[in-house]
Amino acid sequence: MSRKLTFATSAATAVCLLAGSALAADERLVSLNDPLAPFLETREYAKKMGASAEFRKMEGVAYDTKNNKIYIAMSEIGKGMSDDKGDIRLPENKCGIVYEAALDANYNISNLKPAVVGGPYDKSVKSSVISGFKDRCDVNNIANPDGLYVDRHGNLWISEDTSDHTNNVLWRWKDGKLERFATVPTGAEITGITTTDNDDVLFNIQHPSAMSKYPYNRGVVGIVTGFKANDSFTPVGLPEGDDIYGVQVAGGEYQVLARVGEPIPNDVYGQRFGQVNRLDGSLKEMCNHPDGNMFLPITQSGDEAYLFTNYECRPGTVGKIYLKRNGAMWDVVDGENVDFASVRGTWNNCNASVTPWNTGLTSEEYEPVAVTSGWQKNVEDMTAYLGEQANPYDYGYPLELIPDPNGDSAVTKVMKHYAMGRLSYEMSRVMNDGKTVYSGDDGTDVILVKYVADEARNLSAGTLYAAKVTQKADESFDIEWIELGRAANADIYDKIRSVALN
Repeated sequence: MSRKLTFATSAATAVCLLAGSALAADERLVSLNDPLAPFLETREYAKKMGASAEFRKMEGVAYDTKNNKIYIAMSEIGKGMSDDKGDIRLPENKCGIVYEAALDANYNISNLKPAVVGGPYDKSVKSSVISGFKDRCDVNNIANPDGLYVDRHGNLWISEDTSDHTNNVLWRWKDGKLERFATVPTGAEITGITTTDNDDVLFNIQHPSAMSKYPYNRGVVGIVTGFKANDSFTPVGLPEGDDIYGVQVAGGEYQVLARVGEPIPNDVYGQRFGQVNRLDGSLKEMCNHPDGNMFLPITQSGDEAYLFTNYECRPGTVGKIYLKRNGAMWDVVDGENVDFASVRGTWNNCNASVTPWNTGLTSEEYEPVAVTSGWQKNVEDMTAYLGEQANPYDYGYPLELIPDPNGDSAVTKVMKHYAMGRLSYEMSRVMNDGKTVYSGDDGTDVILVKYVADEARNLSAGTLYAAKVTQKADESFDIEWIELGRAANADIYDKIRSVALN
């Protein structure tokens, strides 16, 4: 999630940030007593069923296929996690934590334990006169972890979304040791951390200051050339002087693949990276928030691929480019901005992943609160996008992006997976069984969910679960899964269309 998003999206964001607030069943457009409430009011229904709803800022989910485990980032331990009430009673940690969980033969997790713990935090540190930021979290440790990715060697990559480091850092956690691989301009967030099967490392620079060094004075999508994910390297030092406004990588070179506002090569519609249009074709904005990346190889060598990139605005978009390796560099051959009109638009497209069957999964962060009074304000940006009244229940889901393998369409097919439940989706990650999915719910007092599809490689119908946790003396959590319900996308879509908006 972009920590600066709230400055760009008006008062509606403040309302949407109340997504975890407790409301009575009759204050919602769909009652918690409705048979489909588990999928439309997922968090509140889960709480009603006894799930633990105290997690804080649940961010990236990474899958370690080599060691059969997952990692989940929480950018800080606070609020309901540290209030000495309920199921979770941890000491506050403003610098955040990464948890790990072992998968069993059925891709289930039953315990969540600390893996990489941020801090310590020093509140006495003053803000920098030059940058406005400060190193309140230990500079040699993670601060507010956000994006996670595990490469094929089992190395965990951790990107930051913090104002408690002068420059956000991309770390590699290898054999229990943190290594500082990259830093980005002060004020910018690192997003989209991904490694390919060929060990290429991709990451983006989100919402950099206009005072950053060119070309990093706009959001960019990029890849590291001349370096492989498992290579040894000498960690980069902390930027000093004018270097705080640039990019450092510990190995290779950072190649910009896309820059917000620049033309998409060979796009038939003549659009630009980050361009968000309303349905009538008029320009809404150039979104400076490139976020999650989805790298979809086309060839067995992996030297040609589609790269989908989220743009985290409201309404949002996803850019797609065709990449072709050219020696040590990559050529951007063509691209498009994905059309979401078929699902009534998308918003706050945050982190992302790739399915085992080589499609993309984008995610809609901060589901709009659907209350009986004032709900229209929560979706005013989408109403402007549509040119008619938006329905809050249309937003807050994972979406699958499918390049048409049959060639019937030149553009990307979009499938919104309503059956996976409606939350503040940071991202979802599908396990190798093609059925089990773990997702991050980004907010305060939120839940951990698991979705199990009815059929492998088909997320359109399945069963949704929420975690009830028991804290242990070592600050790990045993997990009991509470079944919330089973549904298909079509069931939820039909219900949304029937909701009385008055």
